[in-house]
Amino acid sequence: MSYVHRMTTWRSLAAGLIALTVTTGAVRGEQDPSKSADADKSQERSEPVVRSFGEEGGFRTETSTKTEGKLTAEHLRQASLLVAEVFQHIKEAVDAIDADDSERARDQVNKGREAIRAIRALLPRTAFHIKTTSPDGKVVYQDEREAQPDRIPLYEGIMHAQTLAPILAARRNAMEVAGLQVVESEVISTEVIADIGAIDGGLSRAAKALEQGKSEDASKALGAALIRGLSLRYSKDDSPLIAARDALWLARRSLEENNAAQAQANLLAAKRRLETYRDVLPEGQRQAVQQMLDEVERLEAQLRQEGNRVASRDERHSQGNLITRWWDRVNEWLH
Repeated sequence: MSYVHRMTTWRSLAAGLIALTVTTGAVRGEQDPSKSADADKSQERSEPVVRSFGEEGGFRTETSTKTEGKLTAEHLRQASLLVAEVFQHIKEAVDAIDADDSERARDQVNKGREAIRAIRALLPRTAFHIKTTSPDGKVVYQDEREAQPDRIPLYEGIMHAQTLAPILAARRNAMEVAGLQVVESEVISTEVIADIGAIDGGLSRAAKALEQGKSEDASKALGAALIRGLSLRYSKDDSPLIAARDALWLARRSLEENNAAQAQANLLAAKRRLETYRDVLPEGQRQAVQQMLDEVERLEAQLRQEGNRVASRDERHSQGNLITRWWDRVNEWLH
């Protein structure tokens, strides 16, 4: 594959991504004033969730997780908009390299890295600690690490294949592999995810290459940032329902661990998939899905109102039973 062909392919991919993400940004960017309270609470710290395993007098393992910040719908909207900006900066950097304007290319790469840092500042961080002790109380293993979500949804919903086809074709050409054929007349459920870790890595390599005057290496790094930093998941039929069911199960598990913040994030994911499923149904069949959506929103509001208060075991049990009923109902729809 020639250098010129690679540049053309990556520019085509970037153009498709920008068209997709800018449209998405316009949709996600409509701020709901009712969610302003979420934004105000975004920096609250949750209490550590501690779990112990093993019997008294034997080997014991204890895990502790503590999350700083909350993953709110408004933060996800902002992160999606910023990822769209990152793609724009990558495209302009590639164009600048093609025009032999290294200074402008460096500036665009640095702007993309700034946007990535802003995204990371928006997202919550979770500290994890694990410790294992022997029967005599001696620590035989311990470790700690910090994790942060780095996969940002750019578009969730319904898209015509004619919108996806150019992006898929560009990815196939850039990676020199055969991909799945998409029938133009089909309407498919899609989910587009940006991996900001992979994108940031490509931008870092591009910045280093530009400092060393290696324009072709910089262009390759930017192309890799687009290719490796994007996942397109698409399917027909019931994929939104399957994703909603999985998110509900995770929400129930989060409540079992008394992690209300994570439960809210999973309920938000379930709600988005249910909205997708509702929108593809005939008008007369949407009422049952809308009723569940209303119930999910009421539970979300209840969890938000808890603030720093620790819910009782009975409250969590009742909430978990409610989610279990939703889970059963979604399974009925699947079958």
